[in-house]
Parts: sequence; structure tokens; C-alpha cells
Amino acid sequence: MEPTLTWLDLTATDRNQMRRVLDLFREQGTVDEMGLGTLRDTLSDSLFPGTSTIQTRLRYMLFVPWMYQGLERRRIRSDEVAERARKAELKLIEPLLASEEDEGVIGARSRGSLKRLPSEVYWSGLVRWGIFKCGQSQSWYHTHFEALSKGGHSVERSDDPGLTWSQQPTWHPRIPQPRDSFPHDASFALERDEAEFLQERIADGCAGTLLAWLAREGSDLPAVDFWDDPAVAKASTRIQEVVEVARRFSLHVEGMPLLYNLLVAERHREEFGGEEGWIDRYREDLAAWEGREAKESPYDSGAMWDFVGSRKARLPEEQSRRFVGEWSRRLAEIGVRGIAGDRVLRKLVADREMQLKRRRARLANSTRLLHYNGRVGVGRMDFRWFRVRRLLIDLHEGLAA
Repeated sequence: MEPTLTWLDLTATDRNQMRRVLDLFREQGTVDEMGLGTLRDTLSDSLFPGTSTIQTRLRYMLFVPWMYQGLERRRIRSDEVAERARKAELKLIEPLLASEEDEGVIGARSRGSLKRLPSEVYWSGLVRWGIFKCGQSQSWYHTHFEALSKGGHSVERSDDPGLTWSQQPTWHPRIPQPRDSFPHDASFALERDEAEFLQERIADGCAGTLLAWLAREGSDLPAVDFWDDPAVAKASTRIQEVVEVARRFSLHVEGMPLLYNLLVAERHREEFGGEEGWIDRYREDLAAWEGREAKESPYDSGAMWDFVGSRKARLPEEQSRRFVGEWSRRLAEIGVRGIAGDRVLRKLVADREMQLKRRRARLANSTRLLHYNGRVGVGRMDFRWFRVRRLLIDLHEGLAA
């Protein structure tokens, strides 16, 4: 029987958190089998603030404000805005699918049953980039919608109840306005003034980051891996340091999920007669990774911990730091060769799964092992670049329009 997920009586916040977790399973390399998600996300936020793994196209950063501005003009009540906004967002789906380029349409398959609306997907970016000027959550905005649409004189700040907004604009005052025919002719192609506005917002809201640098100095042909992009070589020393921390870490830990999958494939073969090809593939993948890792200097995890500390981010739990440290020390001892057969590393990875999943660990739970499909959590960390790359292409194509 296939595993299923049942929704219990959760709050809206709980549901949103669960959706964010489930969204990670949709993209290659984002499944966190070895418990390194905190480190990955800290680097992702430092490199590409305001982005996520489920953002698809850049013009949604304008679609969402345009829809809400329309509702503000119509003086929609606070208790109606969520439903009215949902209907407005769903109206985007068909025009976008009918446009010349329909890659990245949110709701392309689910249509009217769409659960994760574009506004929810892009809200953190709208706040971080300074497009939504109030700097608050979407639920806060809905609660205070009527007062804000009338000028905001009596809306209390959630972080300081003693103060009120006074003529604070809800949306950035220089946001370009859509054509009168919007949303009926919606497309992902940015007008030049729209691209310039978004470029400015990224520059102001993400100053000193790789995202801001590539928004200004990048091109509409970004490299497959951001650390190989020619523009990165011209960035500031600080940006290049962050890029190098990310690049080196992603390569160093790439072998962990490969070894984990090899262990699971072997166990699956023992218990259920799984495919021999899975085992051969992971031995080959590990050998290829060993060759790439061997060309690098020995990994210094101190650079990662210093970086995380400098960002005032939540440090990973001691067990995670110990896990990375033991992995690094063992690789240094054996010279990054023979990983597939090394008993110490095999035990390290197996113990890590038990530590993270306990009774749900595939290496200890035959039911979970039975449903192994031959590949889980593999792929080098790219820190959301697979999404950010598309956003930057949209931006620079718009700037050239």
C-alpha cells in the first residue's frame, strides 16, 4: 500500500509550513535525507534573498500587487478579501496558458482547485524586495485591508501596538501599472519599465548579495551553475567568498546522499530482490564524485560555521555539526577513495538516518524500504539556482525589450 498523507485539524500556519515541506519533494536535490536543510537554506537566503524553490516566473512579483491594488480600489471588505483575491489569482491561469510562453504557470494542472496561490508563493519576496511596503504577513494585510485601502490611519503595527501607520503606502509608489486589459492578456514578458523597477527593488532590498549583483551585471544566458557564471568572477570579494562557501560545501556533501542511496539499494536487494542496476549506478556515481572531490583542497568546515555565525542565523544542532565534521575527517584519512566500501562512512550515514528518522528509517523499516524507488535526495545542492536562473532570464530579457 502506498504511503498517504492525511490532513488533521491544523491551523493556517501549520498547513502552510506543511506545504513548504512537501514542496521540497517536487524538485531534484531538495529532499533533505541527511539533515542539512538548515545549512542549505541559510546559504540560499544569503545568496538569493526573497526567493524560494517554488517561485517560477518573475512577473508574478507584479501580478500579485496589481490584483490587490484592484481590490483596494473597489474597497473590498477585510472579511471578503481572501476569497476575492483567490478568484482574481485563478483568473490569471488561462490567459497565461494561452500566451506564447506558458512555462511556469502556477495552477496549470490544478486550475480551480489550486491550493498554493501565487500570492503565498511570492509574499516573502514582495516583502524582502520592498514591493509590499508594510513589511507584514499576508494574513496581517488581509486583516487590515479595509483600513489600509482607505489610507491606513488607524492600523496598528503588529510589532509595536502603540504606533499606527500614517499615510504609509501599501505598495511601492513607483510600481508600474498594468494595461487596462489585464489580466485578460497576461503574459510573462516584462516591459522594460517593469524590469527596471524590479531591478531597482532587488538592488535596494538585497544590496550586497549575489542576487543583486546578477540582477545588475548578469545576462539572459546565466551559467548552468551560478559559481561558473562569468559575472560572478567580477563580483565583490565578499560575494565571491559566499559563493565559494556554497560551492565547496555542496560538492563536499554531495557524496552523502549517494552513499545513503547505495546502502538502501543494497538493503532493498537483500530483502526484496531489487534491481542490481541501482547498486552499480551508485557505485559509479560515487566514484565520479570522488574524482571531483579529490581535485579540491581538504574541506575546512570552519568556513561554513564562521559564515553561519556571521549571518546571525540559527546554527545547526550539534549532531549535524558533528556529522559533517566526522564525514570530513574520514575523507581526509582515506584520501577520498573507496567511499562505497568504507565501513566507517557506511556506519556514519546509516546512524545519521536512524538519528533523524528513528523508526521511519529505510535501513530499519521494511515497509518504507519496500517503497524505495531507486533514487531519493540525490543531486548537488544548487541553493535555488534552478529557480533564480529563470527569474534572472526574465529580468534581463525585459531590460533588453
